[in-house]
Amino acid sequence: MCQHLFIINPKAGGRDRSHELTQAIRALVIEDPIEIRKTEYPGHAMQIVRDFLKEHTEFVRIYSCGGDGTLSEIVHGMYESDNKHCAVGVVPIGSGNDFIKAFEEVGSDDFLDLNAMIGGECHTVDLMEVGDGEKSAVSINIVSAGYDAAVAAGMQKYKRIPLLKNFAYKLSVLECLISKMKHRFRLIADGKEIRDPSNDYLFAIAANGKFYGGGFKASPLSSLDDGKMDFIRIKTVTRLTFLKLVGSFRRGEHLETMKEFVTWQRCETLQILGENDIPVNVDGEIIEMHNPVIRIVPSAVQVILPMKTADLPVGV
Repeated sequence: MCQHLFIINPKAGGRDRSHELTQAIRALVIEDPIEIRKTEYPGHAMQIVRDFLKEHTEFVRIYSCGGDGTLSEIVHGMYESDNKHCAVGVVPIGSGNDFIKAFEEVGSDDFLDLNAMIGGECHTVDLMEVGDGEKSAVSINIVSAGYDAAVAAGMQKYKRIPLLKNFAYKLSVLECLISKMKHRFRLIADGKEIRDPSNDYLFAIAANGKFYGGGFKASPLSSLDDGKMDFIRIKTVTRLTFLKLVGSFRRGEHLETMKEFVTWQRCETLQILGENDIPVNVDGEIIEMHNPVIRIVPSAVQVILPMKTADLPVGV
């Protein structure tokens, strides 16, 4: 017997789907106990997981009913818990749902099928830990610094303005296109400093998953369970070149078509050094850190993938 815990973020995806999800969950025919919790504030999903795993010794299957931010909080809570008898599944009702896109053979509708999820198998994947000695976080997907982190920070700013929140992404992209095209870093991968002619970059990413930013295939060669992170850095480019790069980057073609500007390698640790604190994008959350170190944590968490032969799908 195991315990099923559904964590629902009512704010995910721009509308509250907690009522219909709760009805669908309660309609499941299953002998194992089920609990449903709704998040009420940022960080709440992490706290729910910590508390729940302290109270239960049986295996716990946790379902993240939200977006990538909800998943990130749940994974963080699992990682910090002493109870490792747990796995996380994604019921993608957020706006981006980028992490599950790494499983390119599985459609998003399969993750929305609750019967398929409760019958799904667990697969062990890596995590990345990022910290500077004072602050720390874990990432199941992608950590980045530079232009895209600036865009994510700008989005958070514009989302706080009611009249602008629906245009937050476009406004932030425009602002950063004007003022955030150059970021000066020193980069050290597996203890070896990267010797670029210039330390000016558009951005640098450390990837465990493949997609981020609402569908950009940033790291097309990534594997979630190879014990390595994919380290991609892009030189500072002109705005015209940037506009050409965007399409390739979205499609995951940039490693081949933009070799003049894009460099890829695999590593186990990456340090980003800067003169000032660096805004770091950790699965969509912006954390300012001083010379952060990113390291891969192999086989750190179990992920539930939907059962391929599931029947009686429950629409949510």
